[in-house]
Amino acid sequence: MRELWDISPAVGARSPVFPGDTPFQVLWNERINDGGVANISTVHMSPHTGAHVDAPMHLDGGAVDVAGLRLERFIGRCRVIDLSDNQTSDPVTPEELACACFYERVLIKTRKELPTVWTDDFRAVSPAAVRFLKESGVVLIGLDTPSIDPSDSELLPAHRIALSNGISIIENLDLTAIRAGEYELIALPLRLSGVEASPVRAVLRTMAHR
Repeated sequence: MRELWDISPAVGARSPVFPGDTPFQVLWNERINDGGVANISTVHMSPHTGAHVDAPMHLDGGAVDVAGLRLERFIGRCRVIDLSDNQTSDPVTPEELACACFYERVLIKTRKELPTVWTDDFRAVSPAAVRFLKESGVVLIGLDTPSIDPSDSELLPAHRIALSNGISIIENLDLTAIRAGEYELIALPLRLSGVEASPVRAVLRTMAHR
C-alpha cells in the first residue's frame, strides 16, 4: 500500500498570517446547540493562509487567476530537497538545488518544525535559484515558508520571476515529517474566479511501483 502524508498545516484561529492579511475566523450563522437544525458557518480568511497556491494574478491584475490554473502541474512526480540542517537565514542558492534537475515539481524543506506565531525569520529563495529551476524545466515550487521572497521585500523578485515564467508557487507547506526524496504530489487549488490565491490540501504519496 502506498504511504500518504498530509503536508497541509491545520488552519484555525491561531494560524500565523502574513502581517496585514486577514486572520482565520469562523462566524456561526446557525448552530445545533443554539436550537438550529444544522451547523452553518461563515469563514473569513486570506487565501494566503495555510498551504496555498499563488496565481500570476497575485502580481498582475490582468493575469490568470487561480480558477484558470492548469491542474496537471499540481498532480505528479516531485522532488523534496531537505535543507533543514543548514543553519542560515540566507536565501536558498542554485547550488543547494542541484539535485532538482529532471523534476517538474520541487518542494524545498528549510525547517524542522513550523512556528506557531508569525515570524519573518525564514529562508526565502534567491532570484538566481528561481531562474535555475526555470531553466531546469520546473513548473511548480513548493515551500515550507510563508513567502518565496523575504518578508520585507517590496519588489518581490522571486515571485515575479516564477509567476511571469509560468511557475506555480505553493507556500506554507508542512514538510517537517518528510524526508528528502521522490514522491507523488497532489495539491489542488479551489476553482476561485477572480482570486489571486487559493488554499490547497496538499498531500504526498510514495511513488507507485513501475
